[in-house]
Amino acid sequence: MYTMKTNALGVKDYQALRGTTNWNPVPDLQVQKALEHDLFSVCLFSDRKAIGMGRVIGDGAIYFYIQDLIVHPEHQGKGVGTSLMNTIESFLDHRVQGYAFVGLMAAQGVEAFYKGFGYTKRADDGPGMFKVIQK
Repeated sequence: MYTMKTNALGVKDYQALRGTTNWNPVPDLQVQKALEHDLFSVCLFSDRKAIGMGRVIGDGAIYFYIQDLIVHPEHQGKGVGTSLMNTIESFLDHRVQGYAFVGLMAAQGVEAFYKGFGYTKRADDGPGMFKVIQK
């Protein structure tokens, strides 16, 4: 049985789920500050263990970014990601008024998942760059 909580994502659950990826580690204090600035977050639990999460960050008016959508590997392919995205999409539907740009960075191989929610891959010649700062 799954339990979903919104806007209650904690550092411990975030770090546990992030630990299932190959992403660089982030100190707890940075995670806490980041979570405090979320526009929205959702976390799905199974027997009180976090098995999936997603966050929405941005300015809350024009720009929204879906961030850290992670499903624990043991629960992938069971509808967890779809449930998380449906909840995020509902938040966006209620929050956006007029024009909004919703962005995300998808891992290779999961583009079809996001296409199901109306997202399209940027053109190869489309603008877009990023930089990672690590001190």
